[in-house]
Amino acid sequence: MSHRLRRAAAPYLLIAPFFLLFGVFWAGPIVASFLYSFTEWRGITPPEPIGLRNYERLIGDERFFIALGNTLWMAGTYVVCANLASLSLALVLDAGWLRLRHLFRTAFFLPMTISMVVSAVIFQLIYAGDIGLIAKLLALVGIEGPAWLRDPTTAPLAIVAMRVWRTMGYYAIIYLAGLQAVSADLKEAARLDGASEWQVIRHVTLPALKPVALFCVVLTSISALEMFDEPMILTQGGPGDATLTAVMFVYQQGFQFLELGYAAAASYVLTLVIVVISIAQKLWLGEKER
Repeated sequence: MSHRLRRAAAPYLLIAPFFLLFGVFWAGPIVASFLYSFTEWRGITPPEPIGLRNYERLIGDERFFIALGNTLWMAGTYVVCANLASLSLALVLDAGWLRLRHLFRTAFFLPMTISMVVSAVIFQLIYAGDIGLIAKLLALVGIEGPAWLRDPTTAPLAIVAMRVWRTMGYYAIIYLAGLQAVSADLKEAARLDGASEWQVIRHVTLPALKPVALFCVVLTSISALEMFDEPMILTQGGPGDATLTAVMFVYQQGFQFLELGYAAAASYVLTLVIVVISIAQKLWLGEKER
């Protein structure tokens, strides 16, 4: 009997370390932070329950809504630009006339292998005032470029451009996998019926890519709504609060001002926003898919 019990328990013992780590480092902190969102806690003294006061405070916090607005605007711009750029790149990489396609696929994917900190430092040099690469190139044609990271108008766009550059190759590979799954017979039949290459792409290729597009749109949306590294390194949320994102707001409240309960409440509001947007995208794109 004991031998049978050991054999029956063996699989559970083998997977137990995963669930232990999952509970301690993932599920546990999620539950704890949710409970802390209903407390006033500065990390030194014990948490003091205050009910919904943190959430009520968020409703009246103008800076939180500025951060949320910046996040939604930058995320929306990034999602559109990243998916259009990635799909266009995938179509080029899938074209029959392209030579050295494996080299190009590797080259465009390489930015994803570069550390975010290194990428940000590179783009700081590219965007830098009068000595940056963009400023030097514009000076060759007699144009004085803006202070990319010091102007409230251009700073968010500069961050979005960097993020698109870094992730475009990654999502292009996903789109490319979808393109290669499209039936070659359908495309050939459309060509035989007199369809131009653009008509084949529009009426055959793109409709077949809708599940892949949904996946990429949801993925880019979630990652963009959690944007932190780029604005933190490039602008620290400035100039003013022009590039302050929701995750940066949570970070500042929690680690700079030590208002950990308030930061937890803000993080759960952001989580709710991400869930609602993801569900809306699934419903909207899912309806179009059908």
